[in-house]
Amino acid sequence: MSVPQTVGENSLGYRLPAQWEPQEAVWFAWPVREDIWPEKIDKVREQLVNLYILAARFQQVRILCPSRHQAPLRALLVKAGSDKNILLYNYQTDDIWIRDFGPLFMLSLNANHAVSIDWSFNAWGNKFPQQSLDDAATKWIAHQLKIRCLNRKSLVLEGGSIDCNGSGTLLTTKAVLMNPNRLGPEKVEEIELIFKRDLTIDKVLWLNEGLIGDDTDGHVDNVARFFKPYSILVAIASKESKNYRLLEENRSRLEKMSDAKGRTFNIVSIPLPAPIEVNGEPLVASYLNFLVLNNAVLVPTFAQAKSDQNALKIIANCFPGRQIIGFDCRIFIEEGGALHCMSLNQPAVQTID
Repeated sequence: MSVPQTVGENSLGYRLPAQWEPQEAVWFAWPVREDIWPEKIDKVREQLVNLYILAARFQQVRILCPSRHQAPLRALLVKAGSDKNILLYNYQTDDIWIRDFGPLFMLSLNANHAVSIDWSFNAWGNKFPQQSLDDAATKWIAHQLKIRCLNRKSLVLEGGSIDCNGSGTLLTTKAVLMNPNRLGPEKVEEIELIFKRDLTIDKVLWLNEGLIGDDTDGHVDNVARFFKPYSILVAIASKESKNYRLLEENRSRLEKMSDAKGRTFNIVSIPLPAPIEVNGEPLVASYLNFLVLNNAVLVPTFAQAKSDQNALKIIANCFPGRQIIGFDCRIFIEEGGALHCMSLNQPAVQTID
């Protein structure tokens, strides 16, 4: 892999913020294609409406929704309780997983300016043919916000495949980024150079794998997430779980890692929910797919009372001062994602020009 030659944008002083930093809005994409959700599109939409109303209690919600669906969506919101603090944008996507195809927002060091980076989105290694609308969404959103959009279409990257502490350290998995269907199995140093150049990252923490059966090939947002600059929440599983070995390896690796200045990390473990199946097919479920908002953290739950409550307690300890709210994600994981996958944080700035 050869690193494309570009003008040094990092001379402008941008950084990739952490998701617990102040946010201007959170973005979602309204499901339009009924073929993705056969016989359950109405239930999916009902639960999404509940999610939008909940998120709007804490900050502005912005939804990509084509014009022909906007009046029905508004009606559903009003019927469910409120359409306040919710903006609709006339754009149709292929799917709802905006974390992966939406903008990667960067902030200037003084937080008064933002840009977005437009990576190529290929539907997780060309697993799904309809992807062009998703791939074009970042540039469209940047235009609506009137912010600069840096073109990185020669490189494939999804937002859920990386996690950043806002201070120059990034978490990811080799199973995704070094997959031949993404950046490729080339030298780690070359991929790290891309992150240093484009994201102002000075240290990459490489895990080998994500969860078995993950359609994304193993996104990091199901197995490890920063919750403070030097603290990482890590998924674990029982010895009977097919994910036990890889999750133990992840935890062991992180316990030995440090940032660019040699500072080690506080590692906190959170168990996966019990295995979930639909029609005999195992589903990927993780409490780490949570969504951080201003003054709140929304946590996926799976109708497993004891396990869900334990996860909420652990995450509450990680985010003191924020409301911790469980949200039933059983219907969403049938298509491979949860709260973090279907949302996109837009960081707050003093001014955007």
